[in-house]
Amino acid sequence: MSVSDACVRFFEMNKGMSEAFRSRFNLEDESPFWDKFDDLVADYARKLDDKAVVIDLGGGSSCRFAERIPRARGVQLIAVDISADELAMNHDVDECRVADVSRRLPFDDGQVDLLVSRALLEHVDGVPRAVAEMGRVLRQGGTALHFVPCRYSLFGLAARLLPFEPLKRLLHFVRPETRGVVEFEVHYDSGVPATMRKLFLASGFEEVEISVCWSQSGYFLPIFPLYIPVAIYQWLARALRVESLGAYMIVRATR
Repeated sequence: MSVSDACVRFFEMNKGMSEAFRSRFNLEDESPFWDKFDDLVADYARKLDDKAVVIDLGGGSSCRFAERIPRARGVQLIAVDISADELAMNHDVDECRVADVSRRLPFDDGQVDLLVSRALLEHVDGVPRAVAEMGRVLRQGGTALHFVPCRYSLFGLAARLLPFEPLKRLLHFVRPETRGVVEFEVHYDSGVPATMRKLFLASGFEEVEISVCWSQSGYFLPIFPLYIPVAIYQWLARALRVESLGAYMIVRATR
């Protein structure tokens, strides 16, 4: 057996023990929270008027929401990303536009009906300006939906305090499925629920609702001894409802 195969077996064994521990004590898993966001996008998309404009912000090379957008009714789906190379591979949307959300979105004032991002804002250096741009391009009554990993999550702290490239290589080694998913530098600018709420309200949004998930143990499943203290930590944070220690948040903001 090669060293690589032995490592794979080791991490799979540890993952199995972690999942058994999670099941035994009925610990929270973050996966349903990600699914909740996808369902929320679908719910808002169904309510759109014909010929509405939807932005997939940070759309990159594909759009996971494409099949949930009612484009048969003329709803236009536009992917916006800072990388032209990523957008060149995106064949899921009606149009692609290259832009830096922290500078300016390539839309007229009040042109957009629904703006969606999924694990994008932690990569943006200049979130206050980005939120102001969202407020500018969304029509009155339009909605922004964001899935945001939080600044003070354990993985967020690790990504900011430790050298990012070695940490990323380690994550790819331990969890190969993160290759192509966890790739880009992170900032976690304004990535705290209370701060995010204030930013959206200050940018002209009338209703801002934020829900928080404390579960973050998925990153640690392949290392069972490390998984246990992480699972206990997230259980305590959730039990005490310490919003600032959340791992992920869903932001729903309406103009």
